[in-house]
Amino acid sequence: MIGLAATIAYFFILVGGAMEESLSLMFDPMMVSIYWDSPAGSTLIANVIGYCLVIIASFTLGSDRAFSLWPFSRLALMVASLGIASLIYSFSFTGHATEQAWYYQIIFFTHILIAAWWLGLLFPLWLVARKSTHQESNRILERFGELAAVAVLILIICGAWMSYVLTGWQDLFSSDYGFWLLVKLALVVVILVMAAYHKLHLVPLILKRDNTFLIQKSILMEKMIASSILVVTAIFTTFVGPPMH
Repeated sequence: MIGLAATIAYFFILVGGAMEESLSLMFDPMMVSIYWDSPAGSTLIANVIGYCLVIIASFTLGSDRAFSLWPFSRLALMVASLGIASLIYSFSFTGHATEQAWYYQIIFFTHILIAAWWLGLLFPLWLVARKSTHQESNRILERFGELAAVAVLILIICGAWMSYVLTGWQDLFSSDYGFWLLVKLALVVVILVMAAYHKLHLVPLILKRDNTFLIQKSILMEKMIASSILVVTAIFTTFVGPPMH
C-alpha cells in the first residue's frame, strides 16, 4: 500500500518540480499529459500494475501460511510473480540501466530481485522469531540461511560486475558517485557480517537457550542497515551519475 501511494505521489512531485514555481501546480493537466507520455509515465504504469497485483496476491495468504518462506498458493504465486515482474520491469524505463546492453538488463533485474527477496524477508523473519515456537523459528531461519547463502553470492557477483561496467572501478575516491558506492559497499559488508553471525551463532542459539530475543534484536538492526542501503542506493542512482557517463 505504501509503495503504491509513494509511486503515485512521486509522479506528481516530478510534475510539480518541473514547473519550478510551486508544487501546487503538480496537477496541471498539460504537464501531467507530457509526463504521462514520458518514461516517468511508463514507470508509473508498471509500478501501479505491479503493486496492485502483489497486494491482490497478499490477500490470499491464510493464517496457516503466514510464517512460511514460500507462503503463496499456485494462483497467488502466479499473480505475485506477474506483479514482481512488472515492478522490476519499471526500472528499465529510467536510470543508467537504460543505456546498457540486454545482458546488463538481465543481470540488473536479477540483482534487484534477489535484493528485494532478501531485504524484504527481514521483517517477516522478525515476526517468525517473535511469534512462532522456538523449534519453528529455528527451522525457518535455518532454511532461510541456506537459501540466502546462495542468493547473496549471486547478488554480490551481479553488483560487482555492474559497478565495474558503470565505473571501470576508476575515480571511486575522487567522485561523488564513487563515494556513495563505497558507502553502500561498507553497509553491505556490515549486513553480510550480521547475516553470517545470525546463521553461525544466533540461530543455533535459539534451541540451546530456548530464547529468540537476541535474534529478534539483531534482525531489527539488520533491517535498519538494509534501509540505509536502500537510501544510499536511491541517492547515487537518482542524483549522481557514474564517472564514465
